[in-house]
Amino acid sequence: MQGESPSHPELLDWLALDFMNHDWNIKRMIKQIVMSATYRQSAEVTKQKIAADPENIYLSRAPRIRLNAEFVKDHLMATSGLLNREIGGPSIKPYQPKGIWESSTSGRGQLAKYVQDHDGKLYRRGMYTFIKRTAPPPSMLTFDATNRDQCEVKRLRTNTPLQALVLLNDPVVQEAARVLAEKLMLEKSSDEEKLNKAFRLIVCRKAKDNEFELLKNYFGIEKKNFSTSPAKAASVLSAGEYRHENIIDKSSLAALMQVIVMMYNIEEAITK
Repeated sequence: MQGESPSHPELLDWLALDFMNHDWNIKRMIKQIVMSATYRQSAEVTKQKIAADPENIYLSRAPRIRLNAEFVKDHLMATSGLLNREIGGPSIKPYQPKGIWESSTSGRGQLAKYVQDHDGKLYRRGMYTFIKRTAPPPSMLTFDATNRDQCEVKRLRTNTPLQALVLLNDPVVQEAARVLAEKLMLEKSSDEEKLNKAFRLIVCRKAKDNEFELLKNYFGIEKKNFSTSPAKAASVLSAGEYRHENIIDKSSLAALMQVIVMMYNIEEAITK
């Protein structure tokens, strides 16, 4: 009575009947929606779309939505090849700053201390992260994940400087960048080809000429800095527990890693 009428009532009726006629299969319904031409539209706003549908009521374009906190982590691990695609099982405890967990515990029982997981468990999807309500994972909380205090029908989406700091310094980001850089360094390709491939993996499109020039220049600056400071390169490349590849050119590897970290900080990288 208080809301607006649906913009596509016939479509809603059709979806309801289709859902019912296929044994109320939720998985099938979701797959059908996300594979539709409407859902897969570009978020690019043209003058024609603005003129015809300024409020996007008739779904003339896709909405631009930042990925949920769990998906931000999944994207980092998927693009670097770290993601453990195992489905189901117990929750896992990923990297977490020291002291946060212990500051809100009674000091008794199994949850008195934070015991981080290792190996394959460390790279499971974000949805499997163990959440303690009095000390939820800080990086996920920064990206508006729920702390499980109450049921949330719809999450709020905020934009704060802390999110940029997470994407610059979080151990998952640093490790993903290091692993992806090592994989690219093992390939027999030029520096330009490595940068282009990393950009396409992370942003899902080709870099524009001006964007590529910025990436290339930044790579050159970082490579020069690391070549004069091997200790700094070694420190940067120590990120994460995942196995290290034997790369001889440490300065190029560290520079590529820093460029990849910058790519992860592009708004498009975590925006659908």
